[in-house]
Amino acid sequence: MGILSPTHSNNEKPSILKSTREAKGLTLEIVHEATKIPMDALKAIEEGYSVRLLSPFYYRGFIKIYAEFLGLDVGEMYKHYGLEPAPKPKPPVTTLRIAEQGTGNIVVLEQMQEWFAFVFKPKTRKLIFKVIGFLFLFFLFFKMAGCIGSHVNKKVISPKKQSVQIIRHQSVQVQNADNKVEVAVRASKDIWLLVRADGHVVFETTLSKGSLESWSADNRIELSGRNIELLDMEVNGKHIGSLGGGERRIKKVLITREGLTVKK
Repeated sequence: MGILSPTHSNNEKPSILKSTREAKGLTLEIVHEATKIPMDALKAIEEGYSVRLLSPFYYRGFIKIYAEFLGLDVGEMYKHYGLEPAPKPKPPVTTLRIAEQGTGNIVVLEQMQEWFAFVFKPKTRKLIFKVIGFLFLFFLFFKMAGCIGSHVNKKVISPKKQSVQIIRHQSVQVQNADNKVEVAVRASKDIWLLVRADGHVVFETTLSKGSLESWSADNRIELSGRNIELLDMEVNGKHIGSLGGGERRIKKVLITREGLTVKK
């Protein structure tokens, strides 16, 4: 886990989470293994501390996971920690179209009867079959013409394909007081990850599903590995989510003071 230092405390409030956990005879280690919430984040939540590198996005999510694990009401826990309750989803708006009554219904039924009578006349059916047959032959003709043209104009494609490197840059300026480069990641599945901070390897192992890790550096942080496009990321204090999307997988992510660069 990266640097997680408390910035302020409101631990004069009794921790419902802590008292409920102790009443159930559970240790912090058991909660950590079951919820994958980092130990220092669990301690901070129970004691009422906020953590410098733990964004409101993760802080709110960890309280929800912890409360659900202990069988507590999530809304009450949000109030206990001074958080706004989660917005309730708006019910879908269904528009009901009411058919006209009386003579209007009768007119509609009469028009439908006339239409069906016209469609099922022998002459009308023959005409419909002829049109369908003509359209089918028309489609078949152009299909065959396209196949022939493709065969005649077929070009020899070299088996050697040059690899294309796609680089995408996103500006995420450093906003902290000490002007350090910071990144926090959370794994949506087991991901093997290699992290270098200012050229030094600081992490090289499999990040298990649900785990949160963070690092800081003076100049640059480089992430590489397998399936890193599935990491939920917070860069320089800004939550940017996962970098997934597209056909090519991301091989490397570079974070500097100027922002984030993705190399595929």
